[in-house]
Parts: sequence; C-alpha cells; structure tokens
Amino acid sequence: MHILIEIFILFTMLCSPELTAEEIICYLPNQVSTSLRASRINQKLYVKLTDIVSQLLTGSSYNPAKNTVSFKKGNLYIVSQSSALLYQLSDGSQFKATMRYPAIRQQSEIIVPFEEFTTAINSFGLRSIFKNNELSYRIGKGIDPAIAATFAIPAESVTDESDNENLIEPPVDQEQSLIIDQGDEQRSLNEQTSVSIEPIGSESINSLSLQAIAESASIANKEVCTISRITLDIDNQDVYITFAANIPIEQYQKPEIRGRELIVRFPNAENGISTFSELIKHEHVQAFSKEKIRNYLLYIVRFSKDIEDVSIKKTSPKTVKVSVRLKKQEIIQTPKQSIGAWDLDVIVLDPGHGGEDAGAISINGYKEKDIALSIAKKVKELLKKELPSTKVVMTRDDDTFVELYRRGQIANKQKGKLFISIHCNSMPSKPHPANGCESYILRPGRNSEAVRVAEKENSSIRLEKEQINYDDMSEEKLIISTMAQSAFVKFSEKFSAMLQKEVSNKTGLFNRGVNQAGFLVLVGASMPNVLFETGFLSNVNDEKILITEKGQQSMAEGIARAVKRYANEYAKHN
Repeated sequence: MHILIEIFILFTMLCSPELTAEEIICYLPNQVSTSLRASRINQKLYVKLTDIVSQLLTGSSYNPAKNTVSFKKGNLYIVSQSSALLYQLSDGSQFKATMRYPAIRQQSEIIVPFEEFTTAINSFGLRSIFKNNELSYRIGKGIDPAIAATFAIPAESVTDESDNENLIEPPVDQEQSLIIDQGDEQRSLNEQTSVSIEPIGSESINSLSLQAIAESASIANKEVCTISRITLDIDNQDVYITFAANIPIEQYQKPEIRGRELIVRFPNAENGISTFSELIKHEHVQAFSKEKIRNYLLYIVRFSKDIEDVSIKKTSPKTVKVSVRLKKQEIIQTPKQSIGAWDLDVIVLDPGHGGEDAGAISINGYKEKDIALSIAKKVKELLKKELPSTKVVMTRDDDTFVELYRRGQIANKQKGKLFISIHCNSMPSKPHPANGCESYILRPGRNSEAVRVAEKENSSIRLEKEQINYDDMSEEKLIISTMAQSAFVKFSEKFSAMLQKEVSNKTGLFNRGVNQAGFLVLVGASMPNVLFETGFLSNVNDEKILITEKGQQSMAEGIARAVKRYANEYAKHN
C-alpha cells in the first residue's frame, strides 16, 4: 500500500507539478544566515540536494554520480524517485528512514522535500536542525550519534519493519525461549527487529561501574514495566549488566549472542532512559542502544571482543542481571625490525585548505578543500595496503583549518621522510582552457604562472590568527630557506617526476611537469616535499575527474604508485 501511495504522489508531481519558487532562510551555528531557493511542488517545499550539502552540511561532500553524501563517519545514500534514505557508518552499521514524499530528479539535479530530509538528517545525528517556521530554520553542529539514536523520527517517517533490509531475526529454538518469573511456562518467539548501532569512542579502564539512569523520571503509568536504570560493571574479561525497573520484571528472554553483539529482550516493557553515553566509557564496550519492536523492548550491546558465554538471572523482583564473559585475545608479539634514520618509514599527506578556508571553487560549486581531503584519504588507504610497514600521517583528516606553518611542524614531529601537499588548481575566470596536473618544489618562482599558483596557495595565511610566523618571510629569507633544503631537492625532484608520470598515466590528465615556487607550506617541512596540483577546477574536463568517486580513486592510485616507486628507489640509495 505504501508503494502505491508513493507512486501516486510521484505521478501527481511529475504530471501537474504546480511549481512556485520561494526562499528558505537558515541560521548557521556562527549566527550567519544563508538562503536556499526552494520550489513548492503540490504544497511541499523541495530544495536542490547540492545546495543543502554546500550551504548546510559543511564538512560533507556530495557525489552526484552515486547520489551519495559523505560525512566523516559514514555515507548517506539518496535514491531519486524514492522516499528511502540510508545512512551507513564506516563499521557497517546502518540507519534507514522513509520520507513522506520522494526525492525527484529535475534534469541533472536531485531535489528533496526539505522538511522531511532535514528531519532525517536531525534524527541520524548529522546536524541539529530546528524549524522556526515554514521558511526559517536553525542549523546546529550535530549531536552525539548515541544520543541521536534515542530520538524518534516522526511516525510518518519511520520505516516499517517489513521494508528494512537489515533485520535481525531470532532463531526459533530452545535457546531463544521466553523466561517467565515463576518459571511455569516457556514459548518460542519469531520476532523481527531493526537494529541501529553507533560506534562511540572509548577510554581504557580496567575495572569500573557505569550506569545510565532515567533522566526525565516521568514514568507516568506505574503499571507499565519501565527500565529506569542500567548499571554496567566490568572486571577484566567479565561484564555485568543490571537492568532495574519501576515495578517487578515479570518476563525476560535468555540473551542472544551474535558474534560480538549481545541482544537482551524484555516483553511488554518500556525504556525510560534517554541516553546511554555513560555506558560507553570502557574499551570493551563499543556501542549500547535500544530498539522497540511491537511489544518487545530490546537492548543491543556491541563489545570489542567476541563473547564466550552469557547468563541471566533475577537478583530482586525489580532487577535482572546479565553476566557476560568475553574471550581473551592472544597477543602475538612480532619482532621489531630495526628502522634506519633514512628509511622511508613515515609519509605525510597534507590535504590543502580546510574549515573556513575552502580553497578554489569549481565551475559547479565544488570546493578544493573537500576534493583534496577525499583524495588524501584514498591515498592513505592504498598506501596501508601497498606499504604496510610505512606509517601514513595526515595533517588533517576532517574539515578543519590547519595553519600553514603547523603542517610542517606536524610533519617534523612525526619524523616524516616524504611530505605531499595535495591541492587543486584554478584560473580566475571559469570555465578556462588551462588543464592538467603539475608539481611544485620549494624554490623562488621561475615564472609568473608559478608565482600566481604560489600566491593562491599562500593566501590561506589571511585566515590564521597569528601571522607573525610569516612577518619576515621576504624573498631573501625564502631563498635561504630553500638553500637549507638543498639536501632534499634531488629527492623532491625525483619524486615529483614520478608523481607527474603516474598520475597522468592513470587519469589521462595533461602532464604540466615539475615547477618551482615559494610555497609557505613547504618551508617548514624538513624532508623531501612537493606541492601537487591535481588538476584545474576551472576546466570542464578536469573538474569531471576531480569531483567523481572514480576520478578521485584514479588520482589516488596514481599518487600511491608514485610513492611506491619512490620507496623502491629510496631503498636502493639508502
């Protein structure tokens, strides 16, 4: 029935859209307001997905080829002509919501129902979005996913269990039998449950007691069994979880083990706890969440180790205690290899710009900072496979502004042996015929084009709070700095040449060669270094490569190949 309604709505929208244009005002966390152009389709406000991502979801990146919005902790999948939204974390955990109205493809753009889409974003914990009135919203920075999990998506937006692709279905056997207080009856269950688990950071504690207590304490109906307190005690490999209710607990199930996951079910019970964040403070506990399916209340706990054994018993009329024994993990000691002072054991990747410094903007509005970060992350993953014994350090791994001088400091502190600063080139006018990739090493600029690129990349210092670090960076001081790096020039030039060749071969981009210019980000890096301009965001063809997942992957593979080649050469000469 739901599908038929959705088809009917979509058909009405496409056949008789009744389009009118309006403006939605959004107030960002820094109190600056931004406006979104919206189209009213059959009384519902629709907004372009690209506008929402670029103006409201700072730090995320949108891949129009895959209809995917990438966040720091996972990916949001949107399907045109569908009302389903799927948010998948990097550990594989998934959240699913259904909007009342479907997303629509208008020419080459995806437009989404603004209110339903932002409600889902809010519920996923990606942003705190509050509605002032129909055409005014307040945008927050987001919330802890563990807390977001306790929020309810409005009833009309919740996916029915039958639509969920990630159901956990308990087996029908004796291990899954219902336990009744007096022990006079047993019966099997065959319930389905949709589980959403958020990975939470942890700290190492050997033995402790943690508890989550009902903060609202507004358990109105005293006749309904409501879990009002959960206590978690840990002693080495043993974990004890105690559930306490407002009235005697009549029924509960024998816990179910799913690898590292524990599921505890209470029939005819309600949850009275608003947040489980206090329970996620031990290295053994990765996530703690709840779910209500029909008349069953479920608590799901994910541990960092496999579960060896579990038992459950009543310790008082109102409390039930679950005892969990975790498997011990054998630590295999591998002999440490001696690392020489000149071994290529640390590579530093420096994604350009970040935070309030967006860098260059492409023809279609994509930001240099997002592209550089995405490519750098892909390079890191490839190098972990290709050079497993080499440590890969990133000067930033999220949408954060890092001062130019700090990037060199990070590289030096980590004792880096190769520094790669990743950027995107651009011309002042768009579109522009200039195209291709090029590399720069640290020397005073030889020509006006090299000087232009250096000035563009060095302009980030205007956003730095303490610009005193650059007060004496005259042309003469820059020459002295580059002379001090003369020991690295040979290696910088060698790597740059390999980089140009491998990336050009892999992506098909024009090879603009290796140039010299005075980049401040390279001044402090006491190691072979290069600033790599991946391509021109002001060029139509280059942009197509730089903004797509496929193009960025090809770019990353070219960079990783160059690093591997350089590592082999480096090993021969050291």
